[in-house]
Amino acid sequence: MDKEKTEPKNPRVLWWLAVVLAAAIGVSIWSKVAPHKANGNTNAPTNVNVAQNVNQAPANTNSATANYTYPGQDGQTALALLKTAYPNTVTKTSSIGEYVTAINGQAASGNQGWIFKVNGAEPAVGADKYVTKSSDTIEWDLASF
Repeated sequence: MDKEKTEPKNPRVLWWLAVVLAAAIGVSIWSKVAPHKANGNTNAPTNVNVAQNVNQAPANTNSATANYTYPGQDGQTALALLKTAYPNTVTKTSSIGEYVTAINGQAASGNQGWIFKVNGAEPAVGADKYVTKSSDTIEWDLASF
């Protein structure tokens, strides 16, 4: 007994449907990952007011401390707001995301690292993933580990 193969009546229609679906998914993902990079995007971070406290290290130590605090903005990541306030912020990218290595010319060194808190607590995600609300207070500390 021969079994008949059923083929789509118009494979071109299915091919174009797959292309359009893939493009729609790609645009959707891109718009969530990089909303602030599009020209003219009204969701781009605006001016950020940052409070800065920098304490120099005592002469016999190598542990200067620094602290930067600013309010969140609805829909913006903590990292995007920091980069708006300090365009010379230096970051590196790893397999878990982007992390800060220097703010306003002050680099973490040795056993130091920049950590951020939202409303006094460390979030479960990195600053590049944390989407702020206008009610949030973002704080960056140069901490020794």
